[in-house]
Amino acid sequence: MDSKTVFELRNEAKDLSGVEKLNKLNNALGIARKLYSDEPYDDWIQKAFAWVLIDLCKHYITDNNLNQAGTCYRELSTIDFQGYEDEIIESQKNFLRPKIDTNYSEVHKAEELSKNGKHKEALAICKKLISQNQLSELHHESYGWIIYRYIKAEESNLSSLGVRTFLRDYMNLKNERPSMLHSMILNFALNYSKTHSDFKFYNFFLLWNPDNLRYEDLNDGYIDGKSIPSLISRICREFVKSNTEIDLEEFSNKIDLDKETVLDFFRETIFWNIFNTHKENRFAELWNLFEQYNVNYSKQGQSKWHSEILNLAERFMKENEEWRFINFFKDWNPENLRNQDWKETKKDENTYQPLATKALKKTFEILKTQTSEQDLSWLIQAYEQAIKLFPDDEWLLRQKALLHLRNNELELAIKIYKKLVLELAEKHYVWQEFSDCIISDNSLKIGMLSKALKLENNEDFLGDIHLNLAKALIDENLLENALIELEAYKKHREIKNWKLSSEFDELYKKANQVKLSIEDNKELYKKYIPFAETFAYDDFNWTEVVLTDKWKNKKGKERLTFTNGETIEFSIGKNRFEVLKQSEIGQIFKFKLHKQEIKKEVERSFSWLSKNIITEYKYIPLIADKTEKQNWEILNDTFAVVDYINKGKNIIHAITTDNKEVFFPQLNSELQIGDFIRAKSYVKKVKDEKRTELRQIQKIDKEVAISKFQTQIAIVDGVNEQKQLFHFVISSKLQGIVKYADTNIRPKEGDFIKLSFGTKTGKDRKLRVKVLNIEPTEEVNPNLRKDITGLLEVKYKNYNYDEEIPDFAFVGDYYVPKYLLQKHQILVDCRVNATAIYAGDKWKVTEIEVI
Repeated sequence: MDSKTVFELRNEAKDLSGVEKLNKLNNALGIARKLYSDEPYDDWIQKAFAWVLIDLCKHYITDNNLNQAGTCYRELSTIDFQGYEDEIIESQKNFLRPKIDTNYSEVHKAEELSKNGKHKEALAICKKLISQNQLSELHHESYGWIIYRYIKAEESNLSSLGVRTFLRDYMNLKNERPSMLHSMILNFALNYSKTHSDFKFYNFFLLWNPDNLRYEDLNDGYIDGKSIPSLISRICREFVKSNTEIDLEEFSNKIDLDKETVLDFFRETIFWNIFNTHKENRFAELWNLFEQYNVNYSKQGQSKWHSEILNLAERFMKENEEWRFINFFKDWNPENLRNQDWKETKKDENTYQPLATKALKKTFEILKTQTSEQDLSWLIQAYEQAIKLFPDDEWLLRQKALLHLRNNELELAIKIYKKLVLELAEKHYVWQEFSDCIISDNSLKIGMLSKALKLENNEDFLGDIHLNLAKALIDENLLENALIELEAYKKHREIKNWKLSSEFDELYKKANQVKLSIEDNKELYKKYIPFAETFAYDDFNWTEVVLTDKWKNKKGKERLTFTNGETIEFSIGKNRFEVLKQSEIGQIFKFKLHKQEIKKEVERSFSWLSKNIITEYKYIPLIADKTEKQNWEILNDTFAVVDYINKGKNIIHAITTDNKEVFFPQLNSELQIGDFIRAKSYVKKVKDEKRTELRQIQKIDKEVAISKFQTQIAIVDGVNEQKQLFHFVISSKLQGIVKYADTNIRPKEGDFIKLSFGTKTGKDRKLRVKVLNIEPTEEVNPNLRKDITGLLEVKYKNYNYDEEIPDFAFVGDYYVPKYLLQKHQILVDCRVNATAIYAGDKWKVTEIEVI
């Protein structure tokens, strides 16, 4: 249905009367309302809607039902023609209004007086009409504007009671709501409340009904490019300034905006209150504002301005007031941290830490200065979120472990430290903190503290470690060792002119009764450190590797390279582990290794493409030990054949059973081309290239080695008696020739042979087959030979049909050479049985039988 339907129903109603006419027009009105609701700015729909209302006004006037006529007229007046009013429709409205409302002229007069600033005269007319019960609902909108203009103009001359009376009179009207007038009344009430504390604006707002807020009231406006705060934001701001007690949950549910937006109207105001209070150095009030904010708003969930207030707390609560931050952050509730709070921010080319990270680390640093017991579960939970987002931040992980320690959750702390000693194994403080997790195993504790001492040479950092180790040693009755630690502590403190701790005095009294017979604790460290390492790396399996190289870096320090022969390769300093100080090439060691994942960005072929992310792995040795295995034993056996000898450099070129080219020095001039060897092999990475290296190379018999190389069935696709050779095909990529001088067999074209061979890539990047053994075979390869039946079609070069014998032929897609046509005297097309063989790039027929 469209506007045309409405006009058709109007025409039908013209010939009707009474109830039938009314029903027809109401039917048309229902359709028009629906159309107008869907498309309020369609010109024809507006006119159809207006004309059916005009018809109904006239019908009700005829029946002397002025109330109903007035209702239709008011609806007619709401149609928004957007400044393009139809003259005929306007004339009809002017015609109807006096008939519907006998008091129109009086109300119109009052409106004009009000607009011209004669507010009292306008009010007098309206009050007279009201006293005579002659101000119909049709004129409530006009009366509302008259009230608004009056109280706006006379605000300073009216008492609070007078203003409230006029507002009450307005609220009792039945004008259109929501509307501009209704919003203007609310705006007046808001401004009035700022200077009249006895006016309860919040109560008025609820009476006014928040459902009547328009789009314009809920969103900022713009004038000359400048933003104008929305009415609702100004209302919320005033609630904060006036300390109005409201139910935030109930209030936000009444406003047609998302809850976070509404809450931020309040929170932004509080933010600036806090900011300005700090600026004015009103600190007593400042801390109260922070505290009161959390009382009222911390349970209302996350938002931009909730985070901004946390940011102020992080900045303002410092130095002597820093202690306040822990309780504020806890009450603020870290669960309210937004995704944006975990991201870095940039301003004026500077990059700033994420708010969440700053808050966590500030809290942690404050906790380090406190000794009181407290439940830190709320903070640990926040750290868990942080670690999910920043899994590579080892300091976050370390701080979380220390929090578990403070919370007496030792197993959880141990679990984290077992991760930390993988990435921070060389940091003394990690082992020191790890030792704090060990309560009942003194040997283990001694091992961890010994490990910490071995890793750090700067005595400035070792004072507490010496004391803790001495205490553990005394508990184990190792008094001499304890005294060594205490003397080291004492000596350094005296050099630095630092005060000795009371704990030192207590420990020294227990230990200095013994006479020292040792100079240091090196042997103690050597004995106990393995306890710590074994415990820390208990979850790792041993991996056997072979020492393949010793070399010196640019600083002249000796390095050792290890490999398992395939995927694992790493280099470490000779002195990294005690067990490596006496070692030889080929020796087998076992390590516990941490496999570290490293992601790298790599440029793509085209610069406009985003960089490619590749993953590489680095193996970090944790602990090492010797094995009883023979040198090179763990490496795989590799078999190879000598392919070439560079006599100038005395270097052998060989091909392995997995077709890798390998190079090694000649063995006492005993190897010749075609000889076979067995060796231990491993893969060595040189820059971005992987090379196969051989060790313990031995010459072996062909019979032992040949079975290790690949074997395939090949077909002979050509024999050249003149050159004394034949050509074979294994696949499209693998083919070659065999000279008669290299074999005793003399196959015919189409015969199968069995080859053992290796391959290498030539300078033209094509595969070359090196035949190692060849023998006749009854086996067949159906991929290389086929029996076919079909029509043979003869062909002539350059279409020269005068030739006696055709030049070639095809059976389907299979090529038939000329010599076969001659052999079988085939001159015309005919059906044949044939045998075809694969010649490397095409099929060709080798045998024919005409049928």
